[in-house]
Amino acid sequence: MNLTSNETVEFLSGVIRAALKAEEDRPQIGVYRPSLLPCCLKRQFFIYQQGIIVGEEKAGLFEIGRLFHDFLSRTFKDGGLTIKTVEAPFSIVFLYENELVRISGRADLIITLNDEDYIVEVKSVKRLPKEPFKHHVEQLQFYLAGYGLTQGFLIYLEKSYLKNTIFPVDFNIETFRKLVERAAALHKHLRSGEPPASDGEPWECRYCEFKKDCDKGAPLIANQS
Repeated sequence: MNLTSNETVEFLSGVIRAALKAEEDRPQIGVYRPSLLPCCLKRQFFIYQQGIIVGEEKAGLFEIGRLFHDFLSRTFKDGGLTIKTVEAPFSIVFLYENELVRISGRADLIITLNDEDYIVEVKSVKRLPKEPFKHHVEQLQFYLAGYGLTQGFLIYLEKSYLKNTIFPVDFNIETFRKLVERAAALHKHLRSGEPPASDGEPWECRYCEFKKDCDKGAPLIANQS
């Protein structure tokens, strides 16, 4: 039986929705994400405590990000670079009290240039930044540590015209140590059920989905007077 135009549109929309729902991912206490750990601890506490899954809208953004990854992978190959791995999985495991805690994620690309391996993290943005965002630099620290590499690159791609800017990022052991301590602190709060203080940047608080619940009307930032 032939489908009408409206039925065809609905069918195609359903296929897309199903693909995005397949991306849904429920957070698990004890397994923490490099992309979240640099961000507000209290927001992460709510995400893990409530088991919030990635919605269709954010799953769509992830798929757009993958398109950029594929674009860069092809571009680098055409330019003669060696693409060692795409969406390279890794885990960092540490002992907290009597539990093994894991930090797991995927590095966008690992490239080889002049016999040296580098992590490449790709970010799509509306406007190219003049310097790398702090939380992106911190996210990259996990990937560098996970693969035992000393340098990576943050590549920002402007969504409209694919203009780009590239920032080198060196591994910093002190930054990494503080981030692991942050993961341990989050785990401690989740196990005790006691929420941590909000430590988000102003922009995080502005767009936070838990803004109304945070401190029940108290200041959103812990050190805010």
